[in-house]
Amino acid sequence: MAALRFIPILLVLTAVQIGLWSALCALFFPRPEQLPQRRKLGLGLAALALFFVCFMAAARSGVQLAAPLREFLVEPLLALEVLSIPLMLALGFALSVARRVPAAVSAGELAEPRRVFLARAATGLIGATGAAAVIGIEQAELSPQLTRHQIPIRGLHTDLDGLQILHLSDIHAGALMSEERMRITRAAAALQPDLVVLTGDLLDVSPCAAGPFSRAFRELRGKLGTFAIFGNHDYFAGARETERAVRDAGAMLLRNSGARVERGRGSLFIGGVDDPSRGALGVDPARALRAAAPEEPRIMLAHRPSLFELCTRAGAQLVLSGHTHGGQIAFSPQWSLARLLGPYTMG
Repeated sequence: MAALRFIPILLVLTAVQIGLWSALCALFFPRPEQLPQRRKLGLGLAALALFFVCFMAAARSGVQLAAPLREFLVEPLLALEVLSIPLMLALGFALSVARRVPAAVSAGELAEPRRVFLARAATGLIGATGAAAVIGIEQAELSPQLTRHQIPIRGLHTDLDGLQILHLSDIHAGALMSEERMRITRAAAALQPDLVVLTGDLLDVSPCAAGPFSRAFRELRGKLGTFAIFGNHDYFAGARETERAVRDAGAMLLRNSGARVERGRGSLFIGGVDDPSRGALGVDPARALRAAAPEEPRIMLAHRPSLFELCTRAGAQLVLSGHTHGGQIAFSPQWSLARLLGPYTMG
């Protein structure tokens, strides 16, 4: 049943490929005698879509890719598939505007001078898309970047002053994130955090990744506790398998529930909400914080940043999230594809 969750994604990507084919044909192959070029373009885009389907099937079966295959074949093709979405949107919008501007069309067709201009602009845009793919792959292969934030929490007892929380999210254990790549936990454990929080998408799409995840993350423990929540991909992989992976890694899974952390005379309440995915428990921040003492500081773990207001209304003073991968494809926090997912581009 978990595999059925991929159907909407596949339908969206199919629509994207059809829209991209239509836009490219209108710009580069508008004449009837260019039908062979249209067919070749269609076959190329169909091959890209077929690759994605085959990759999803292989990832679901639990395959873990070797580094050369991942870096030089699979990730470039996946990047092209993903970047075809903004490319299709940009070209479709440009064509729509061009066809509506006065004197832009003749008998329902795009005027030739304007088509030539848009075709040249589209060539540059396609080149920029290729460059973005290369940059994205390079960044994906870099070692994780450690960022530090000092966050004041109202009412925090002095015995908890300086509490160090290590926050990791969107591990996506699976085909592109092997057990060896997840050994970043060794460097994370060397930080000796007081708390470790994992805010969802721990597995990618396969229940077979549960074992590699738990073995890699078994080494990472917070002095005062390790806590985890589900993300949407954890339901793709399977809730039962992800729960087992979290338990075997030595973490406490929070699903609309919470736990108290104590040091000296100070205490802090950690709540975690479930993801609003089909088959989940629903998002209930009030229930997650129900056991907190009246004046106790509260931290909430919520996979999606869009749940921020809901969690703060329930009493959370700090909300830690993932989901958007630091903005997805972003020039800045304001100019980011993650805006399509909600009002916040980072968690």
